[in-house]
Amino acid sequence: MKKEELRQLFKEKILPHQRSPYHFESISSPSEEVLAYNPFCGDKFTLQLQKEGEDIDKAYFQGFGCAISQASTSILLQRIEGKTEREIINYLKMFLENLEHGTLTDDEELNVLIHLNSFDGREDCITLAWKVLLEHWNQ
Repeated sequence: MKKEELRQLFKEKILPHQRSPYHFESISSPSEEVLAYNPFCGDKFTLQLQKEGEDIDKAYFQGFGCAISQASTSILLQRIEGKTEREIINYLKMFLENLEHGTLTDDEELNVLIHLNSFDGREDCITLAWKVLLEHWNQ
């Protein structure tokens, strides 16, 4: 993919998540709360998960970070609602492996993140929330 194509996709798929992130708010009593923090760049998000039985019913986040880390977190939280922890762990692993190998998926927004990683080397921004959530459940 050419840089100009990636810029256009960034504007169409990533910036909307940065401007109006999914569930960017705090809730009073989450079932689980996880801190995602990158001390090198200062990106810092609190992920709040509300469980309904075995499923993550709702996922929220708050904090601050660059456009890519905020958009990546927003995309992640949209994708995990309604899934069990085991399904989410598998999903996290799948995306992180695809990102590492540059393998595209059937999800256009994830593919933009994969392309951004190969062009700009923004892996820490892209993976912050993904890796923290995976570590949280793989303790």
